[in-house]
Amino acid sequence: MTPRERIDALLAAEGIVLTRVAPAVALPQARIAATTALDSGYLDGMDWITAAWLSRSTDATQFLPGARSVILVALPCHSPDPVPPGDGVTRGRIARYARGRDYHRVFEKALRRVAKQIRQEFDAGARPTVDYGPLLERSYAATAGLGWLGKSTMLLVPGLGPWVLLGAIATTVDLPPDAPVLKSCGSCVRCIVACPTGAIDSRGNVLDARRCISYHTIENRGPIPRELRARFGDWIFGCDLCLDACPVGRSRFDTHPDFTPSNIEAAFPVLRDLLLLDDDAFSAMFRGRPIMRAKRDGLLRNVCVALGNVGTLDDVPALERALADRSPLVRGHAAWALSNLAGRLGNPDAVRARLANHVDADAFVRDEVAAALNALPG
Repeated sequence: MTPRERIDALLAAEGIVLTRVAPAVALPQARIAATTALDSGYLDGMDWITAAWLSRSTDATQFLPGARSVILVALPCHSPDPVPPGDGVTRGRIARYARGRDYHRVFEKALRRVAKQIRQEFDAGARPTVDYGPLLERSYAATAGLGWLGKSTMLLVPGLGPWVLLGAIATTVDLPPDAPVLKSCGSCVRCIVACPTGAIDSRGNVLDARRCISYHTIENRGPIPRELRARFGDWIFGCDLCLDACPVGRSRFDTHPDFTPSNIEAAFPVLRDLLLLDDDAFSAMFRGRPIMRAKRDGLLRNVCVALGNVGTLDDVPALERALADRSPLVRGHAAWALSNLAGRLGNPDAVRARLANHVDADAFVRDEVAAALNALPG
């Protein structure tokens, strides 16, 4: 066996068969593009992404001194939608990759085992990472020919499209690199058209995180911009709209078994029930799943927004209870949701008195209540 064949065999034993290799060289074009996005404010809110971080993450030899190769790997993550029960209750929507186990746990443990074997068998350096590590894995994956960078900025893998999760192992083993895929999105703009918040630049290949549903429902720890909330629909963690719109790989949707939802609630949970969660109940429900990333207050903030967008008058009592939540973030978004729900259904009097009588010590909540009352018609 050659070193490449042996490493591919180690990965296959972990259930990872989508693999390519890139040379461990700096990627100046990726650095320029990422730095331009940073300077333009498109990464605002992700404070860990600095110019220094981008310099390191586009040079694999800074990620692993002496690295000669970067092994790029992918796991398919398109879980099919379970059939809604038709019970008439208002449900939210969770991105497909987050409906099962946390992929960091699934993926990183496997890559760590392979990296350990590389160190032992080849007496070489090897360092694994998934998407939170200081390595721009999408750019290296495109260099390695695992796919190409689409207009949505997602890596598009032949046969699977954007429905993959990426990982990497940098190693001092000198492996033959693979050639890039000579494909592009051409004139297709489906992902751009599908984004309800306009987060993808009209020319493609640039994503403004400040407008992205996934960013706000997962990474943002503060208020969701008021002008965007009505466009979030029923998404409470992540968003699949630009992925769903992509025609690449539409004929083949493989799914790693750990990402398949265990039941309807894992994909489409009842929104009003989530507003009852305290910290312990939140941890018990979502332990081992990516939803933990949003934290309890962030998820309930998202739930309020979704109820404002798709809820019914039956959901008003749950939102009224949320006005008394211990978190100002939740209370403020509950006020917006009550106003938007009642205004959308043409029944402003259903919530006007409750909002008008709400007294709150928090300035953010008071501002949200005032704006909610002002937005009510009549």
